[in-house]
Amino acid sequence: MGVKRLTTLLLGLFSLAIDAAPPQRVVSLNLCSDQLLLMLASPEQVASVSHLAVEPSSSFVARQAAAYPLNHARLEEIILLQPDLVITVPYTNPRLVSTLHQLGFETYQLALGSRLSEIRSEIAGLAERLGQQARGAAIIETIRQRIGVETQPAPADRPSALFYQPRGYTSAAGTLQDEAMRLAGWRNPASEAGLSGYVAAPLEQVIEWQPELLITSTYGEPGASRAEQLVHHPALKSVMKERPSLEVPYKYWICPGPMLAEAVTLLRNAHQEVP
Repeated sequence: MGVKRLTTLLLGLFSLAIDAAPPQRVVSLNLCSDQLLLMLASPEQVASVSHLAVEPSSSFVARQAAAYPLNHARLEEIILLQPDLVITVPYTNPRLVSTLHQLGFETYQLALGSRLSEIRSEIAGLAERLGQQARGAAIIETIRQRIGVETQPAPADRPSALFYQPRGYTSAAGTLQDEAMRLAGWRNPASEAGLSGYVAAPLEQVIEWQPELLITSTYGEPGASRAEQLVHHPALKSVMKERPSLEVPYKYWICPGPMLAEAVTLLRNAHQEVP
């Protein structure tokens, strides 16, 4: 084998070794990627998380995140951090991602799926990229133990529950809230009506659906905005006065991850409140 060919081969093998090595300076730009990163990575692998990671009302890892430098997803911040991996999400500014690639920074985009199977796959994929397969497997097993088998047939006589948010929005098919309700044994009238995603639900429609459980999640302190007062509208309270309601902390299902098990547990326990 010639010297030139041998040199080329060695350089190729060296490049593959570098690509396969776990990253040591990881930057996350979004709350959802922050949480999975902090759950999976070793502390020394984390270079920075987003400023949203330390908000206790929305972040499941707020206390843990306080130990790391925070960023606002700005290019100049990322350059100064000199990461060897930047974790993005589908709604990260595409111009920012493109510029990072032009500057030679590697990115890893999470899909942020809402189905339990997608969440497990996301955890496994990021764990592999971080070189933390054992941690990923342990988290997935914990989810399995807490939530169970998602393919269990749903009873036809399940009670109905509706997630009703400030400003009169609900969560229909394809959302984390709908998935949690399904896993916990509730019917979602918004999904049954053929709706999907986060959609407006006029008060009249909510009253017509007559949910047996009304679920809310307030961002920050309850009653902090005028929009949240809609949840406590007299007409809605009149319909629901004999029916239970449930407050699920936003941090349990604002992002896909193992914390969804917390929401599922609360929803399963709420069955005891339905007559």
